[in-house]
Amino acid sequence: MAVIAAPQTLSGACSPAEWRTRCDQAALYRLLDRYGMSDLANQVVGARVADSPQNFLLHQYGMFYEEITASSLIKTDERGQALDPAMPQPVDGARNLARWIFGSRPEISFFIHGHCEDVMAVSATKPGLQALSQAAVYLLHLVTYIDYEFFEDEEYGETFQKTIADKDVIITRNHGYYVLGRSAPEAFFRTYFLRQACNVQIKVLSMGSEPNVIDPQRVARFQDQMYSSEHYNYDGSTEWAALLRKLDREQPDYKS
Repeated sequence: MAVIAAPQTLSGACSPAEWRTRCDQAALYRLLDRYGMSDLANQVVGARVADSPQNFLLHQYGMFYEEITASSLIKTDERGQALDPAMPQPVDGARNLARWIFGSRPEISFFIHGHCEDVMAVSATKPGLQALSQAAVYLLHLVTYIDYEFFEDEEYGETFQKTIADKDVIITRNHGYYVLGRSAPEAFFRTYFLRQACNVQIKVLSMGSEPNVIDPQRVARFQDQMYSSEHYNYDGSTEWAALLRKLDREQPDYKS
């Protein structure tokens, strides 16, 4: 698939709400790359257009995450088909995920599908993610699992939609993960700490000592304390502005 050159900028050619969505989505791509969570071109970040919820934004397959800009993203209809005939069609996997996730979870505005090696390693173990760190405690109530299938047909799509009905972090056995968020900050925050939790788990288990797994009652208590705290946010809103400032300093072209 040939990758076309992006327009110089779509700023001013789309609504302010769509442009904000594009900039946030491009920021997600760049941040995933910046923090070592990209996999060549073989992942997906999807966004729902803020003022046009039946339309989605996906990237051109073949672009590296460090290349993606707000203007290079492809606007699609609810089937994942590109609206602009001058733009390439998104890859099938991205279209399917956009249809299944946004079509069944109206409150979700962003999703990240990735193959981060730490998460892939944990996904290949029978216990999956364990309560070995604060990051894991924060995430565990959001996590569920689905078996890996290479061909993602409509039958698989039905299973996938049932799996994500009430969970926002889906680990695919022997493959990777899907993280859902109501906002770009929330999607990135959850993805960042999923990788951290898996990284810590790999290090703990590699030490050869008996792991100190936090028991379910304490996990539940800690989660209650986390979400009722007045001092911490678990939706990424505290960190997002600083992350954007970092991109503005280091990769300002993301919002072009």
